[in-house]
Amino acid sequence: MADDILNLATSEELLYNDVCGIIDGVRAKVATYLNTEICMTNWYVGKRIKEDILYNQRAEYGKQVIKKLATRLTVKYGSGWGYGKLKHCVRSAYLFSEDEIGYAVRSPIDLDSSSFAYGSKR
Repeated sequence: MADDILNLATSEELLYNDVCGIIDGVRAKVATYLNTEICMTNWYVGKRIKEDILYNQRAEYGKQVIKKLATRLTVKYGSGWGYGKLKHCVRSAYLFSEDEIGYAVRSPIDLDSSSFAYGSKR
């Protein structure tokens, strides 16, 4: 009887751990996928804005375009698409080529070794 109770408890613990492993594994995959898509979306938005600004080659015009676009996007998609966000998108498009941004978001990151790059002091 005691062995049956112990086996049942062990079996339930194994089931729990297996289900947690499945859920955690999928969460990690979803987080990685979403991060990749968000980064690429930001880069493509920045690239598109950059192309428009470069075509017209006027800095003040570009600033006004971004402000107007930010206002419209904020109405449609919320405050996450404000002027500051769009400037960040454009900056990423200037800093990275399409190949570079694609490689960067698809490369695995060792969080322990990258903490220095983000100014983290352990």
